Amino acid sequence: MALAVAGCGGGSGAGEPAAAPSGHPVAWTYSHLAKDLSSSVVNVAAVSAHDAWAVALTPVVGNVDKQQVTLSRYDGSSWRPQTLPPGMAAAPIAEYRLEASSPRDVWLFRSGPNTGTYAAHFDGTRWQQTPAPGGVSDVAVLGPADVWAVGESTTAWHWDGSRWTSVPLPARVTHLAGVAGDDVWASGLTTGEEDGLTYGAPVVLHWDGETWKREQLPAVEPPSAYRSNSMGASPMALYAPAADDVWAISRLVGDDDNGDAVYIAPFAFHWNGTSWSKTSPDACRRCGIAAGDGVITADGMEGDNAGSSMLLSSIHYRARHGRARKLGSPPAAAGRSGKVTATDRKQKLRLLEITAIPGTDRVWGVGSVKVEAHGDANFSRGAIVQYDPHPRD
Repeated sequence: MALAVAGCGGGSGAGEPAAAPSGHPVAWTYSHLAKDLSSSVVNVAAVSAHDAWAVALTPVVGNVDKQQVTLSRYDGSSWRPQTLPPGMAAAPIAEYRLEASSPRDVWLFRSGPNTGTYAAHFDGTRWQQTPAPGGVSDVAVLGPADVWAVGESTTAWHWDGSRWTSVPLPARVTHLAGVAGDDVWASGLTTGEEDGLTYGAPVVLHWDGETWKREQLPAVEPPSAYRSNSMGASPMALYAPAADDVWAISRLVGDDDNGDAVYIAPFAFHWNGTSWSKTSPDACRRCGIAAGDGVITADGMEGDNAGSSMLLSSIHYRARHGRARKLGSPPAAAGRSGKVTATDRKQKLRLLEITAIPGTDRVWGVGSVKVEAHGDANFSRGAIVQYDPHPRD
């Protein structure tokens, strides 16, 4: 899982999450578990505590030409199947993205190398296919007539309510975060060596309502002992809760001659409304799982490096100024036999996205529970899980 930022919730508050009541471990809990043994939930958009959308694919293995896509909506108590937007169908090697600004402004995108980009909009009553931008790696939905999309290139696309317009960018970007129509941020990496970083230096761009401009960022320098190694930064995840409180979070990675990572360190840039400063991700007072607010960053690192650059992942969480702690998995799910066998208990929770639930201190996680490397016992059941730092009795 690449470093990624999920959306923020409403409200206020910060600090360590309250300890779980006695008998309630800190763990993910199931909200939905697919019956299909070859499926995965790939994306989620949280509109409110009682409204969310999710996209799932089945099968996730085998013949991708026969892959099917399903759409579900959360009504406050359960996830219910929804009719797909017109013209929507699964495509081999495609990415799906849901984003929303309100219950009457939900967008669904599909983008793939052989299929181009598909886009649909939900107005609170029905889905309608719309013209599509050139490519989508991230989207910022500010309103029905104000949407930005980027696709890992030097071009951004803007939707004004009737059409997409391409806008050239001064750098290649992959992530977006919107505060307002005249206050949008994008992040990415340079395409070549810069600032001593072999694989690209961090880039942040800002839209002021008229132009995209590259921001001046502090230098990112590894310790002197590692400066002879090939260094690079991960694409920066963005979190923008306010005009004077914007965060760009990444990690610096150094490789040896064999391409193995020998140095990994998370870092963050913070915008205070006037200038950018370099800091630690832990310095973010609203980061972690805090009441009503949250930046959730996740990476796929496990073992000795688990938690090295995340505030919440499928297996760890880190509260403000705290160390990474184990985040429990939900109970083992039944596998091929319909029962939970000894092999099934070796399953792992693999999350593809984590996003905060607006107005709450809870988060959704989507992906699958999997058994791998066990031959005929292998399975992948699409899963939607929830993390609540304050479980109730």
